[in-house]
Amino acid sequence: MRTILLLPALAIGCAAADDEPRGRRADDEPPVVGTCPLDSGHGDAFADCVDDFTPAAPASFGHAALPDVVLGPPVPGPSGSGSTDVASLGCGGAITLAFDPPGIVDGDRVDLIVFENAFAYGDGSFAEPARVLVSADGNAWFEFVCEPTGDGEDAPTGCAGVEPVDAIDAESALDPDRAGGDAFDLADVGLTSARFVRLVDVTREHYGDETWCAGAGGGFDLDAIAALEAGS
Repeated sequence: MRTILLLPALAIGCAAADDEPRGRRADDEPPVVGTCPLDSGHGDAFADCVDDFTPAAPASFGHAALPDVVLGPPVPGPSGSGSTDVASLGCGGAITLAFDPPGIVDGDRVDLIVFENAFAYGDGSFAEPARVLVSADGNAWFEFVCEPTGDGEDAPTGCAGVEPVDAIDAESALDPDRAGGDAFDLADVGLTSARFVRLVDVTREHYGDETWCAGAGGGFDLDAIAALEAGS
């Protein structure tokens, strides 16, 4: 599926500097399809339903296992590598997931963590990034500022799919100090709560070519999304 790339040793963050804008309203995003119920019966802190999935060809890895493969807590992969319990979006693909009310709630810490299967190599990581958007009502969308950078030379900032997953179970996945993955704060986009999360792959934009777009596992590979405040 993928080979290891050596990336520069960088401090990888999930938000821009405090004096820079960290979110915007995304007026060009379509509303949710509306296929998810208000109560899935799952009763946990992880995504409860897939509202819409629009992969980009030729990605197909994990699709037969949807929706369960992206619901619930992240599944650890072999030591030193990413999980295979994922669904690949392909370059430019997108997925929208829903949480049962109250959804993701803005609290005193980061509010949601997106788990991909990025893996560490030296002081960097191999990333297939995605933009992260959130919505309270499924109509108005707000986007965390994601800078994928070009040519794959610099680590993406503000995107999902950058940090490796450290969580080994549901409990550790809800602890920002132990979870790994990419964490986001609703306050950065001016929301107090959100029910929907949309991920849009920007792997092509990161590397500047189609190298990591080919094959069944091309592009961003979603494992799980956790709502920290809803699960505490």
